[in-house]
Amino acid sequence: MLVGLFLTPFYIRTLGQNDYGIWLVGLQVLTFLLLVDFGLVGIVPRDIAHASGLEKSEPETDRLAILVTQTTKVVLFQTLIVALVSFGLFFLRPSNPSLRGPIGLVLAVFVLSYPLRLFPAVLQGLQDLKFLGQLRIWLWALSAALIVILLMLGARFYALACGWCLQQLAHDLVAFLRLRRIRPNLLTLEVWKRSRPVKWRWFLRGFWVSVSQTAYSLLSGADILIMARFLGPASVVVYSCTSKLVTILSNQPQILASTALPGLSQMKTSESRERILQTTTSLTQAMILLVGGIVCIVLAVNRQFITLWLGPQFFGGMILTGLLVVNYLFRQIDNTLAVALFALGYEKLSAIRCLIDAIVSVALASLFIRWWGARGVVLGFLISAIFVAIPIDGFLFMREFKVSVFQLFRPYLPYLWRVALIGSLGVLLTMRVSIPSVFTVVTTVVSVGLAYLLFVIPHAWRSPLGSYLQAATTALRSGMRSRLLGWSNNS
Repeated sequence: MLVGLFLTPFYIRTLGQNDYGIWLVGLQVLTFLLLVDFGLVGIVPRDIAHASGLEKSEPETDRLAILVTQTTKVVLFQTLIVALVSFGLFFLRPSNPSLRGPIGLVLAVFVLSYPLRLFPAVLQGLQDLKFLGQLRIWLWALSAALIVILLMLGARFYALACGWCLQQLAHDLVAFLRLRRIRPNLLTLEVWKRSRPVKWRWFLRGFWVSVSQTAYSLLSGADILIMARFLGPASVVVYSCTSKLVTILSNQPQILASTALPGLSQMKTSESRERILQTTTSLTQAMILLVGGIVCIVLAVNRQFITLWLGPQFFGGMILTGLLVVNYLFRQIDNTLAVALFALGYEKLSAIRCLIDAIVSVALASLFIRWWGARGVVLGFLISAIFVAIPIDGFLFMREFKVSVFQLFRPYLPYLWRVALIGSLGVLLTMRVSIPSVFTVVTTVVSVGLAYLLFVIPHAWRSPLGSYLQAATTALRSGMRSRLLGWSNNS
């Protein structure tokens, strides 16, 4: 987070606001290349977790190795399609001629590393989460250092491209080496021969996930594209800076939800529906607990923070900030429900819901931007989240677990009104600060954070989430005690 906050003003000073906006838009366009995998890689963690659960009850089965090999064959075939699409994109004339070389480099590395994308997904399915987290941290640090050095040497867009390529290629390659070390039986010539030739149904296995990924790409990246189309690249930078705190701080709740997917999928093979419902409820409460804290802090300090960080001209206003955090809150609640439904095999219905949500969001955002600018874009996505995404996923969830609307939302209402109260106090607090300073930002963060914890944690401790919090607290105390004893013995 600290590196990201440092790099943004450095990028703007080095590249200029307009060129940096063009780079942000280009990265969003690049994500659409991932859609040619028909959703196969997206479904791999769930299928691997499911096969891993069956492997524990049937140790002699080779189902897991066959699944990895079959998916590898499909991904190798898809690489040819990716290469052709990338070749076509390279010859599209960019708006900035200096982008042609960096775009070519990014596309070449993207094609070369594409088959390796499978292996981080396999590790996630095997729940090797600690290694994946450490790998991302190290690669982020190395790529950030490379970008800074190359920008100081005058490489401009090549610096950003090289940093992106290092992170992309090294992440997938190291994941492949890790899988070869911990599970060498999954990638052998014998299993390759027994997995049979590529069949069309292997591609169709992830079709609905592909539909869902297409829709999710629109939900996560279309706002920037709409902004660039109607308001220009420079406005994208203001919008991106205003939402920067939300984007950075949202990583932890998103990681929590994504890492829970393999566990929920594995529970499907051995646990009752009541146990899965309890786990999902606790997971959603944990998401609201984390997201609520982020919402309250961002509302309280976003204006002060951006004014000190980049200058007041990069702050899009408190109304935009409020819309961003409210949209973020409801999107994360829906995301937890969607993760649980996907783990239980609802990929078809979830994909249709996601597609409807994306179409409505983009349509409303494209309409509202004409009247309210950037605020209209976020408003369009927020309306779709409240009236499309959550109602559909809620209905599917109620049907699966046979609960009423009241039973579904009752565990979350006490968190939501507490978040609304502390968030409102945070807004009032920031409005009283006329001249922002580092001291006022730190004081505001500490005050709002403590108020939130004191107001929310006692309720969380008594809720279904409480058993998980108590277990985590016990484990933390035990770990700290062991370390202190170890240090005292060594000294």
